[in-house]
Amino acid sequence: MKSFRGLLPVFLGIAAACAIALIVIAGAAAPPPQSSKSVTISLLSTTDVHGHIEPWDYYADKPADLGLAKIATLVKQVRAGAPHALLLDCGDTIQGTPLADYFAEKDASRPNPIIAAFNAMHYDAMAVGNHEFNFGLATLWKAMDESRFPWLAANVRQTDSHGARPFRSYIIKEVDGVRIGIVGFVTPGIPRWEIPEHYTGYEFEQIVDAARRVIPEVRSKVDLLIVLMHSGLGPDLFATTEGRSEEISGENAALALADQVPGIDLIFFGHTHRELSETFVNGALLTQAKNWGQSLARADVVMSRDESGCWRVKSKHSRTIPVTPDVPADAEIMRIAEPYHQITEKYLGTEIAVSDREMTGQYARYEDSPLVDLIHAVQLDAGHADVSMATMFYTHTRIPAGPVTIRHADSLYVYENMLYVVEMTGAQLKDALEHAASFFPGWPALAGQKLQLPGYNADSAAGVSYVVDLTQPVGQRIRDLQFRGQPLDPGKKLRVAINNYRYTGGGGYQVYKGLPIVYRSSEEIRELLIQYLKRTKKFPADASGNWKVIPPEALDAIKKAADANSRDQSR
Repeated sequence: MKSFRGLLPVFLGIAAACAIALIVIAGAAAPPPQSSKSVTISLLSTTDVHGHIEPWDYYADKPADLGLAKIATLVKQVRAGAPHALLLDCGDTIQGTPLADYFAEKDASRPNPIIAAFNAMHYDAMAVGNHEFNFGLATLWKAMDESRFPWLAANVRQTDSHGARPFRSYIIKEVDGVRIGIVGFVTPGIPRWEIPEHYTGYEFEQIVDAARRVIPEVRSKVDLLIVLMHSGLGPDLFATTEGRSEEISGENAALALADQVPGIDLIFFGHTHRELSETFVNGALLTQAKNWGQSLARADVVMSRDESGCWRVKSKHSRTIPVTPDVPADAEIMRIAEPYHQITEKYLGTEIAVSDREMTGQYARYEDSPLVDLIHAVQLDAGHADVSMATMFYTHTRIPAGPVTIRHADSLYVYENMLYVVEMTGAQLKDALEHAASFFPGWPALAGQKLQLPGYNADSAAGVSYVVDLTQPVGQRIRDLQFRGQPLDPGKKLRVAINNYRYTGGGGYQVYKGLPIVYRSSEEIRELLIQYLKRTKKFPADASGNWKVIPPEALDAIKKAADANSRDQSR
């Protein structure tokens, strides 16, 4: 049973707001309100757009049913019948495509293209996402300055009032006489994923803690309270990221927020790249649009006046509207995006190397692959390291036979990670490899069990050789670990190349946290990879064969599961 004590401040706030409204009406000798009056408030939301404007897949170099240009068409269709519909976003907006990356890092003199599209679509507010911090604070603040809508993050505190820009906690808008409060939150895991310079001057509070302070304040001022949050649903009701074994405390808090903080009418959320049309928790309506502009979330809330003249929620429902091949791209958004798109395409088409054969990343997380070996080679070379740890982020990568372009190199490393080289012992390296092996399913698999495929947290190593034995329990799967042809001494000091995400414990790699950093790159690993290919002119065609999964039938089963997943995704 919910505590009435927890609900009392909310009820008192609503009552106070209504009482004030009645006093104002009485003082002005206004006619009594009509209790029969009702209005429908329509609210639209996107999330995890990740730089997708045109309906285009930059890595595959072909059209795709996604992006803001198609979303804009859906928005206009809704606004044709609901002209006052509010358009909102749940963050991870300015990063995620080669186009977004290019105009954040290589040509920041132009207006941010994603923000230009948002402005043209008349967004009303946006929650801050963790990937907004990927390019550093200067890029983040530039995008904020260009936005004709507020960026909201009620759980982000300024620790440096002379440097860091403040984020607004909430805004209040009035639609058809209804006062609507819009509160924003961002997942608090940013310090786990970002280098410190990218969030200097900010602290990230747990969402529920901040909400307990902010929601009652806003509730007392409004008739309808909306939350925008860049944070997923929560504990395993829906899976978050494939192959994931850990979740940062409070990272995905939508369920907890709805359950523990009363007074919220509607929650639009994101971060996990899932889709949820409608669910109710503790009276709050929860909805999540699909990532990359693949769907638009719509909520309709019917408000009616009670006898005292105050607005009450009569009913509320939501759904997601998919982007399909039949949805045309909006001409205005395409016009805005086109010059950015052309520059990006020219850059991506630059030839930098040659490959003797075609290769794909389909199995690169499950067996040694020349694609991941290239990443290892880059990290070993740039960091003068003994050992490299890396993974295949984007398994749809395809390297053609013949010319290799920046497009292909970009698809090999899709994140804005920096290269770190740490000093660690042989025993610590084995711990890291055991953690990587923990993402694989045990063998033999239970009859009829669907295999859990290793995700992007299942790193492999170069500079050592080893076997991953899936017949053994987690923590005891790494066998025959050798360094330069000899069994690895547990006390041996090694220079190990990793990325900054791993160094802060990303993916559950606690072993790296606090290790001495002996080298840190000034450029992203993706840029180091492009430079390496420009210099060597050759894409490696063969894997080194320094590690393998046993028994062979386990690897075969994993590959078959990967094939089935690929077929399902292509439907």
